[in-house]
Amino acid sequence: MRKRLFFIGLVVLALLLTPVMYITANSRESNLERSEKKSFGEDIKNLSAWVVYWDLNSDKEIKALDKRLKNISYFAANFDSNNKLAMPEDLTNYYNKTKNDKYNKYITIVNDKVKIDGSYSLKDTSLLKALLDTPDSRSSHIEGIINLAVKHGFDGIEIDYEQIKKDMGLWNNYISFINELYEKAQNRGLKVRVVLEPNTPFDKLTFTEGPTYVLMCYNLHGGFNEPGEKANAEFIENSIESMSKVPGKKEFAIATGGFNWAANGKTTSVTEAQAVSLLKQYKATAQRHKESQSLFFTYTDENNMKHEVWYGDKVTLDSWMKVITEKGYDVSIWRLGGNLF
Repeated sequence: MRKRLFFIGLVVLALLLTPVMYITANSRESNLERSEKKSFGEDIKNLSAWVVYWDLNSDKEIKALDKRLKNISYFAANFDSNNKLAMPEDLTNYYNKTKNDKYNKYITIVNDKVKIDGSYSLKDTSLLKALLDTPDSRSSHIEGIINLAVKHGFDGIEIDYEQIKKDMGLWNNYISFINELYEKAQNRGLKVRVVLEPNTPFDKLTFTEGPTYVLMCYNLHGGFNEPGEKANAEFIENSIESMSKVPGKKEFAIATGGFNWAANGKTTSVTEAQAVSLLKQYKATAQRHKESQSLFFTYTDENNMKHEVWYGDKVTLDSWMKVITEKGYDVSIWRLGGNLF
């Protein structure tokens, strides 16, 4: 009799607990569904992003970001064989098509140079030395930049000069250039953004308040090392801390897409759309990396070559943006094009 009563009691208890367990499970499921259904960057306000001349199919992404998108940088103007600034024709056409859209428009200037034979010298520091070496050369360079921005009706100028590394003489000339550019741009009603690499020696440099300084928080992994995520929370936090002595307005940039590492040592960049296409083509299964929220998978191609792919989706990017916004900073996105958000 006691056993029977005990059994009945267990059944009753189970019946009482079942709705609670069902509600809890459904609640978790609902939270997951809500997370998946959220728009990319839904909780972010002042987003900045880059469009690039080799991939200008960005209209859907710009529309998805809607009013959250405050600034777009048009990437990029570079230099011809005579060290004169030039905008790629496709970028110029795209800018003319979008110049009346309601966001601030910056022209990005990079230290890439087109040689006489048509090949490129990328991130050319010898070019920078020629442009920034003296007050006169800096003044001439600044005049060329401002004339380009004014001619096309840009709202601002973005400087993205890279690979200076530990050349302190060049760094000092670069900072003088930025200060002089900012003053002259202000006089013409132009905003200024300055993009900086993670390896910038902030402890040895004195930046002055004025421009918006944008630090790249990506390429933790890439073609130079083993497969892995472009960024994670710890890397982003350390990047923010490294820039703590820089005064004024600061933003931090995250990167979309990822990389495909082949077993033969060749590494290629991939957009999110390209990564998803590879997933489908090779019937692979992506896993989510807990620390970085990045996705990764492996596959073997038609030549029996093994590949490992890491990339980000909207869940990845939202997690990185949260680290930045919780520190009180705005986010820049490198880059639009090939994203599925």
